[in-house]
Amino acid sequence: MPHLYAALAEKERALISRRTKDALAAAKARGVSLGGLNAKGIENQRKAAERAERLRQVFGELADMSARKAAEELNRRGIAAPAGGRWFAAQVIRVRKRLSS
Repeated sequence: MPHLYAALAEKERALISRRTKDALAAAKARGVSLGGLNAKGIENQRKAAERAERLRQVFGELADMSARKAAEELNRRGIAAPAGGRWFAAQVIRVRKRLSS
C-alpha cells in the first residue's frame, strides 16, 4: 500500500510542476515581467546604502573586530540595527560589504 501512495504523490508532483511551468510560460507570452529587481527593491537598496553610510565612522572603529564581536559592541552602544532590533554578525557582514563597494 505505501508504494501506491508514493506513486500517487509522485504523479501529483509532476502535475503541479507541469501546471506551474505552463502558467509561467503563458504569463511570459502575455509580456508579464517575471522576477528581477523592481522599484521597491531598488528603493530598499538605496535606503540600506544610506544607513550603512551613516554608520561608516562606527564601523571604522570596529574594523579590527570579528563580525560577532562588532555586533555585540553595536548592541552595547545602543545603536539600533536596520530593523530596529539587535545586531547580529550577518547584519554586520552585510553593512561591511556595502561600505566596501
